[in-house]
Amino acid sequence: MKLWVFACEYLRNIKIGFDAGLWAVSRLDRRTMMNRWTKAQKMPPYSRGLIYSSTDRTFTMPFVTTDYPEAKIVEDVWPEPWAIPFPIHPLGSPDSLVSLDAAKHGWPILGSAPNPTHCLNGLNGRTVFVPNEIEKEDWELMLKHLADEEDTFPEPEEPVPAYLRDLF
Repeated sequence: MKLWVFACEYLRNIKIGFDAGLWAVSRLDRRTMMNRWTKAQKMPPYSRGLIYSSTDRTFTMPFVTTDYPEAKIVEDVWPEPWAIPFPIHPLGSPDSLVSLDAAKHGWPILGSAPNPTHCLNGLNGRTVFVPNEIEKEDWELMLKHLADEEDTFPEPEEPVPAYLRDLF
């Protein structure tokens, strides 16, 4: 299955996203944002995601997307403008945290990596909106550590390019 991981510097911003039922990414230069938008269009509804707090070095808030990302800037949710927002259904709150060290020892996807943050796409600016291939059992283990509710959502739909979405 595909897992989309997003890094965030501050837990306060993760809490804001949780409360809003929304996630987005930081704004960077035009070229980077165009690349991000191209990749974001490949993240369909019902994609599974996880947040990594880079300052605290913790994983938190597993979620399921409920629609496609949008090509716009959000200026009224977080203290700073974020871009390419997409609605989420959090499966766990930002109050549940798993440290990077604990995840490295407990989650098979990270266990054999010399630097766990290098093996997960989404933890640096170049791999935002690039999914990780994981086993369904790995997702269930993450949920066991971080979720407050079961993942009963359907499998992700096949991505439809933005310019074709209104036709379906």
